[in-house]
Amino acid sequence: MFPLLIRRIIPGHLKVHGISLFYTFFISSILPLSAQESKLLNDKPGTFKLANYGVYDQTNCGFTKGETSANTQKLLALTDAIRKNPVLNNPRGFDGKADKTNWKCDPKNGYGIPSEICIQFCSWSLEKGKEVCWSGEPPYWTLNINRLRTLGAAGFNETTDEPSHPRAGFNMEQWEKAAEKVNEFFYPPGKKEILEPGLDRYNGIFMVVYNPERPPYWLPVTIRETFALLYDYWRKHPVQETSETMVRMLDKEYATFSGPELDGYAYFGDSNSIFRIGTNNTQLPVMRVNPAYWNRGLPRSAIQFLTFDCPSDKKMIRVEKEERLKNNNGYYHLSRFIETLDCHMLVPLIDR
Repeated sequence: MFPLLIRRIIPGHLKVHGISLFYTFFISSILPLSAQESKLLNDKPGTFKLANYGVYDQTNCGFTKGETSANTQKLLALTDAIRKNPVLNNPRGFDGKADKTNWKCDPKNGYGIPSEICIQFCSWSLEKGKEVCWSGEPPYWTLNINRLRTLGAAGFNETTDEPSHPRAGFNMEQWEKAAEKVNEFFYPPGKKEILEPGLDRYNGIFMVVYNPERPPYWLPVTIRETFALLYDYWRKHPVQETSETMVRMLDKEYATFSGPELDGYAYFGDSNSIFRIGTNNTQLPVMRVNPAYWNRGLPRSAIQFLTFDCPSDKKMIRVEKEERLKNNNGYYHLSRFIETLDCHMLVPLIDR
C-alpha cells in the first residue's frame, strides 16, 4: 500500500522513457571516455541510414497494406525534415541512424498509426590506435508519433499484482478494469507554453505538435471524477483490510471538499493529501487524453500528433556540449544536435 503512495509522491514529470532527461545528461557527462585511451574523431566523415524494426508487424490493429504503405511515406517525410538539422545534414564524427518502430495500439483513445522514430548518434573515436564506432546502445533522440499519452507525463499507477490470499468474492478482472480506468489519469510534464498555434512546450523541454483546429488533445478532470475511480479501485482490492483502510482515507479527504470544489478541476501535488489531490491551481492539473482530438475524416496513416524533446535552455546545452567535448564523450554529438534543433520544424507536417 505505502510504496504505491510513495510512487505517487515522487515527481515523475521529468521522465523520458523512464529516465529523467537531466539524469540522462548527468550520467552521460560523468561517464566520459578516457582522454588517454580514446579520442573523438570529430572530423571523420559520417554516414546516415534508415532502419526499420517492424513499424507494423508487431501491431494487431487491423491496418491495411494501403494504410501502412502510406504511413511509411509519412515517416520518411518526417525523417527528411529532421535531417535538415545542420548536424544531421552533414554528419561528421558519427554515423547517424533512424530507427522506425511501432507502439501498441490504444483501442479506446487511439486512431492514427502509433510509432516512433529514434535518431541514433554512433560516435567515432580513436582507441589504442584503432578507429571504433560506438554502435552498442548509442545516444539517441526520439520523435513519438500519433500517441496522445506520451512524453514524461506521469500518471496514477495503481497496480494489480496477482493476490496470494484474496478475500471472499474478489474478482480479478473487475479489479484490473478499475485500475485501468484510474491509470488513464495523469498530470502533464510541467507548465505549458504555447509557442505558436499547433506547438506547445511543457517544462521548457517537452514539445507537442498538433492541429490547433481540433478539440484539445488533453482534458482536465474534476475532483469528483478522480475520487470516483479511486474509490472503485480500492473497493475492489483483494485484501479486505487494505481495502477498508484506503476507503476510510478516501472518505476523510473527500469530506473536506465542498460541492463546487468536487465539481472543479483536480490538481496534483497537495502535500496535505495522502492521494495528492487538491484544488490548488498553481499545481499540475489532473488530465486524461481526449479521443475527440482525432480527425477521423483523415486516413489512419495521417500524422496528427507528435511529441519530442527540445529544451529551451540552449545555454545549458552548450555548457554540456563543451564538457562532453572536453571529456571525449560520445554524447557530444547528441548535444550538438539538440543545441541546433529547431522546435518549429515539424509543425507543417501535421495532416489536417
